[in-house]
Amino acid sequence: MSTTKTDQSFFTPERVEKFRDYVPFIAIALVILMFWAICGDRFMSVRNWTFIAQQTPVLMLLAFAQLMIITTGSIDISIGSSLAFSAFLGALGMLWFGDVGLILGVFAGGLIGMINGCILSLLKIPSFVTTLAMLIIVRALVIIASDGTSIYITAGSGASGGNISSVAAPWLLSMGKFPAIFIVAVIVAVLMWIFYEKTIFGQQLRAIGGNEKVLRLVGINVTLFKIKVFAASGLMVGLAACVNLARAGAATPQAGMMMELDAIAAVALGGTPLTGGYGSVIKTIIGALTLTIVRNGLTIAGVPPSWSQIALGVLLIAAIAISLNRNKIDVVK
Repeated sequence: MSTTKTDQSFFTPERVEKFRDYVPFIAIALVILMFWAICGDRFMSVRNWTFIAQQTPVLMLLAFAQLMIITTGSIDISIGSSLAFSAFLGALGMLWFGDVGLILGVFAGGLIGMINGCILSLLKIPSFVTTLAMLIIVRALVIIASDGTSIYITAGSGASGGNISSVAAPWLLSMGKFPAIFIVAVIVAVLMWIFYEKTIFGQQLRAIGGNEKVLRLVGINVTLFKIKVFAASGLMVGLAACVNLARAGAATPQAGMMMELDAIAAVALGGTPLTGGYGSVIKTIIGALTLTIVRNGLTIAGVPPSWSQIALGVLLIAAIAISLNRNKIDVVK
């Protein structure tokens, strides 16, 4: 009988919560060891890890944008379309105004985020429905504005005319390569950590996800705050669009397809519950890196893309099952 009591007392809520804190780190370690065993030196080569370092930053920045939204208890599934729109406006801005025009891409992301926040807060439409509608609208705007064509970033002289437009920006192409893209990612990650962990805004992010009514009682304008959160998230998407433009070397209407789901998966793999109230920048980085490593490892192992998607879907369900705080959910619908 005493053994049974000891076994039961071992799985206390405190220990379960502590285990959840380490899940992202355990998961990435197991993933690396698994693909190392399967693929050997092809996976652990410097060349492959350089490729991973180039692939992760865009997803990491989108995951940061999603982290801000999910911490408040909402969700944004429009960020893939927003990335395409921001990248196109950034490239268009460079065609019109030179290198400084790239900043249009960042502001475009912030504008879309602010519109999402206004619709959500002022019209009281759920975030899923709001951002689903925006996903469709913004993607259509990109296709209409671009007329289905792309704007290319070149190392030589730019050109405009016919069905092909290009802008000369060798510095931007250099930023999209290793190690420059990695350095940019590290700088943004540090600033995001300070913003999320050490500022009053970051504390209010977690508070509104934990209990929105308490913030209202202490005099915080929750409506305005949510608009600010979505706008800040949009600016991060705009920054991710500029980094993606540098990495891909072109602004295409198809950019960012399904990346909103990758961003959600990265946040979930980082242990952030979709119910809000908690989040971690470091763990979100681990989640984004884990997702990139899984995709990379499956490709090296020769797994067909369809089966890779199934594996990622199973991984996402497992991550959400572990990170979900069931104490905040009375009924599952």
